[in-house]
Order: sequence, then C-alpha cells, then structure tokens
Amino acid sequence: MAEESREKVVRLRWLVLVIMGLVIFGVYYAYDALSPIADFIMKGINISRAQYGLLFSFYYLPNFIMVLVGGILLDRIGIRRAGTLFAALCAVGVFLTAATKIFPVMLVGRLIYGLGAESLIITQNKVLAKWFKGKEMALAFGLNLMVARLGTFAALNSAARIQAWSGSWRLAIWVSSVLMFVCFALFFVYTALDRSKEKFFLKERLVSEEERFVFRDIFAFRPSFWYVSLLCMTFYSAIFPFTAFSTVFLQSKFGFSAVKGGFYTSLVISGTIVFTPLFGLACDKIGRRATMMIIGSLMLVPIHLSLGLTHLAPAAAMIALGIAFSLVPAAMWPSIPIMVEDRRLGTAFGLMTLIQNVGLTIFNWVAGKLTDLAGGNYTPTILLFASLGFVGLVFAVLLKVAAKREGVGLELPTSLAQAS
Repeated sequence: MAEESREKVVRLRWLVLVIMGLVIFGVYYAYDALSPIADFIMKGINISRAQYGLLFSFYYLPNFIMVLVGGILLDRIGIRRAGTLFAALCAVGVFLTAATKIFPVMLVGRLIYGLGAESLIITQNKVLAKWFKGKEMALAFGLNLMVARLGTFAALNSAARIQAWSGSWRLAIWVSSVLMFVCFALFFVYTALDRSKEKFFLKERLVSEEERFVFRDIFAFRPSFWYVSLLCMTFYSAIFPFTAFSTVFLQSKFGFSAVKGGFYTSLVISGTIVFTPLFGLACDKIGRRATMMIIGSLMLVPIHLSLGLTHLAPAAAMIALGIAFSLVPAAMWPSIPIMVEDRRLGTAFGLMTLIQNVGLTIFNWVAGKLTDLAGGNYTPTILLFASLGFVGLVFAVLLKVAAKREGVGLELPTSLAQAS
C-alpha cells in the first residue's frame, strides 16, 4: 500500500511541472513585455536608449549576489518558504513598475522584480530536481524551458497590440502585473501539494530541506563547471539583450511597425517552443550535450552577422536564432546535475546564474550605449552579439575537452551519465 501511494505521488510530478511551468510563464512574460513597447516607453517618459537598457540591467543588478543568497535560503528555510518569498517579490516589483511613470521608481520596481525572479527560477530548478530525480530530467527541463519561452512569445506578440488597442503602453505592463499575482497564487497551490505529499519522498538526499551552504564549495568545482558557466554568460548575453532591443532594431533597419517587429522577435521564441523539449529528450536518450552546445554557439555568429551586415529578410535568421536558443539551454542546464554532486547542486545553480547575470547586467547597458554612440545605428551592437557568440563557442569547445579529461559523461545518455 505504501509503495502504491508513493507511485501515485511520483505520477504527480507532471502536475507539478504544469504548475511550475505556469509560474515561470508569468515570470518571463513580465520580463519581456517591455521589449515590443520600447519606443513608446522611451518617448513616454523621455529617456535615452541607454536608460531604457537600464530597465533590464536593474533586473539583473541585484543578482550579482541575490542568486547565491537565494540558494542559501533554499537550503536553510526550504523550497516552500523561500519560493513564496521570491514569488511575492516578483509580484510587488512588477506592480511597482506598472504603477508609475517616474523612471527611478520604475527602476526600483525592476530591481525588486529581479530580486525575486532569478531566485524563483533557481527554486524551480530544485523543484524539478526533487520531483524528477532519476526520471525524465532533461525532458522536464526542456518542457519547462518551452513554457518559459511561451511566456516570452506571448509578451512579444501581445504588448504592442495592447498598446495599439488601448493607446497606453502602461496597460501592457499592468497586464504583466496581474499575471504575476496569479503566479504568486499558483505557488501556494504548489506548496500545498508539496506539503501534503512530502512524507512519501523518504528524505532522499536531493530533496532534503536541511542541507547547508558551505562557502568553500565554490572553490571545489571542476574546470568543466566554470567553462559551462562562462558559456552560459556569453551565450545568454548574445540573446537576451538582442531580444530586448530587437523590436526597435527591426523598426529602424527594416521599417517595421512595433507590432510587426514584436512578431519577428517572437520567431526566436517560436523555435525554442518547438525544439527545446525535443533536444531535451535527445539529451536523455543519446547524450551529446557538449556537442550540442558547440553547435548552438557556432550558429550565433553567422546569424548575427547576417542581421547586422546584410539587408536580407530577417525571418530566417530569427528562426535559426530560436533553434540555437533551444540547443544550448536544453543541453546546458541538465548537464549541471551530471557535473556536480547532489550536495552542491543548489550552490552550482546559484553560482552559474550569478555569472550569467553579470554578463546580462553589463551587456544590456553596453548594447544601448553602443547604439547611442552610433547615433541610432544598431550595426555595432549586432556585431557585439556576434563576437559574444564566438567567445561562447570557445568556452563550449573548452568544456568538451575538460569534461572528457575529467571523466564527466556529458556526451553519454542520461542513464549512463548519471551512473558514471
């Protein structure tokens, strides 16, 4: 009877995946809702492109530290209490951004939102590790990333339409605020489910809420971990700052409307929605994680060069960018439980996210500044993204070499990699 009850709980992992997917949908929607209405925001509150970039940089600014603090809180007070705190910060931050036209206050709202959102994503990684341990880990990560990208896709295709329909760019941000409060409520649904079923997890090492952060663990990671973390930073810095400015870039270079520019930007996300779960399933079945990361990083270079240096129709490049954006994350995030032992997994996710956010904080601002210095010409900025893709390729190659030297089974199917 106990085994039957436990099996019913294990089956609930798919319901948990749906709930957490809806939560992360709201997080990503709120982040990306500003991009399609960038021009309206800049004109509406009279700010420069560099200042607009700060709306994204301030999201990442607190996460130089907060993602590590979030990991410590997860270990000390548990997923339920820490996750509820992070979801509350998200809801308050997006509300504050929507409720004002005063730029410094908007920045404070984005900062509070960033305090919660990145740690909430780490919390979600631990939730997936808890409920999918020894099962469809990479597929679960892939499906979760798919839903996250759906949040971005929805934001890119709805925010400008909301502005056009209502004549108010602030209403688009209010929609994201409502969504975040719904997500806050959904996290309570998860905590209730987790609390009622926790006794069946038998105190497994991975799901223990009593593990403590040990600072010296930071210095014990293998070179392969540092290479994948640096790849994470450069790869995402070539993607997220681009999507933050891509709508207005497409308006400037190709004469698109805000709605059309948002749609073309959403093509990047369309590829991830289709391919990320498939690539995650491939990781489980055939491995080749390091190889997938090399291919995805390499793809960024010609894609950005095409957008920056030619006047070819951008649709194909945006779709290809979406495929690259599926390859690398689908292989990268499920690699961490293979590369790092369970007792340091939370620290590893937090540290990797911290390194990622260092790059995103810097390059969101640099992208806007380069465009300002070029008098509104986005070519130097797009070339910067191509350069970041090349640097990411170097780190991906170094990762594959280091993993082979260390005996880390990144190229193996999940069952063999976790057994090695």
